[in-house]
Amino acid sequence: MKVVSKKFVLGAPTQLNYTALLGSFLLSSGSINDGKMAIPLLKALAEHHPELEVKQVLADAGYDLAPIYKQIEGMEAQALIDYNRRNESPVECTDKYFRPLCKEGNSYRYDSFNAKSNTLKYTQPKECANCPFNDGTCQKVFKIKRDSDPRKYTVPARGSDRYYALYKKRTAVERVNAYLKEYFQTEKCEASRHEGTS
Repeated sequence: MKVVSKKFVLGAPTQLNYTALLGSFLLSSGSINDGKMAIPLLKALAEHHPELEVKQVLADAGYDLAPIYKQIEGMEAQALIDYNRRNESPVECTDKYFRPLCKEGNSYRYDSFNAKSNTLKYTQPKECANCPFNDGTCQKVFKIKRDSDPRKYTVPARGSDRYYALYKKRTAVERVNAYLKEYFQTEKCEASRHEGTS
């Protein structure tokens, strides 16, 4: 299942700050941050559709918040959310996907996830076989606890083929959402201050 938490913005004035629960989606004013709506949406989904087994939650960087990862983990699902750096300094000895780097600067390869120990396993890069620095002291395997930073260490690991395969599902859903917005012309809807919207 693909859970896409989308706000349907009905062009409401920013003074209106309403949220209405309708089934398993939420309507809110345009002034509410997407991240603030994610947890109520996920809880509503679980409450109104307990028969659905959520396996992954795919979202953009607006949802990259620790409480959202915790909520998704509580649902026993995988969070595949774009990373938002937020002026954070880069993590030393890692690439942009937080994979460890060898002495030559090559990225270790994501190998597997061990659910029992909650660790991601990375193996030595292929380039290390012929590396002049490989004198037997290079680390062959890195194991990183996912709990050390769930925003950085997702399952499957960021940058892996499996991550990209799942991420493609998100882009497909985004195209459907864009079609629905156009078909229902939600961009052209406006709520008047004088209308009783609550």
